[in-house]
Amino acid sequence: MGKNPFTEFSSFFPDPKDIKPLAIAFAQMMFAHARFEREVRDLQAAITCVHGFGEQRRNQWGARERPDRMAKLIAEHRGAIPEAEPIKNILTKARLACEDRNLLAHGEWWRFNSVTSTIDVRGGTQWNDDSFPESKPWTEAEIVAVTERFKDFEAELYKLRSAIEKRTPCPE
Repeated sequence: MGKNPFTEFSSFFPDPKDIKPLAIAFAQMMFAHARFEREVRDLQAAITCVHGFGEQRRNQWGARERPDRMAKLIAEHRGAIPEAEPIKNILTKARLACEDRNLLAHGEWWRFNSVTSTIDVRGGTQWNDDSFPESKPWTEAEIVAVTERFKDFEAELYKLRSAIEKRTPCPE
């Protein structure tokens, strides 16, 4: 019986010290995601003029429904404003980054390939019709790319929120 070449360079459930660069990239991505989510909540408050609006559970929308719900919120509270379409577009683009984050955060990190420095992440429980892949390999650079996308989305939303607040500030 021949050797399995894959097992020579791969370890299942790797030791954390072996995946340190991936773990650091993951932590950075989680912080970037948290800042992005904070900006979404700040944007909701600026739109509604209700401090803490986005902190209420009923106003915390998933990535799939967020663009349409935010557009509806803008129409209800601000009417037709020039920032409405760009906000919806950013939130639509952010959906993939949110799905990548969810896979990395909730998936099972289970096989490390030391030759390619990749970690296979298996989708865990599938909710509704989520299309998590059976298994997806991730490099440090790919995780960093998700982080950078969150930073870009956060910055763009900040600019749009600032424009809304400057044009029509909320009453104190």
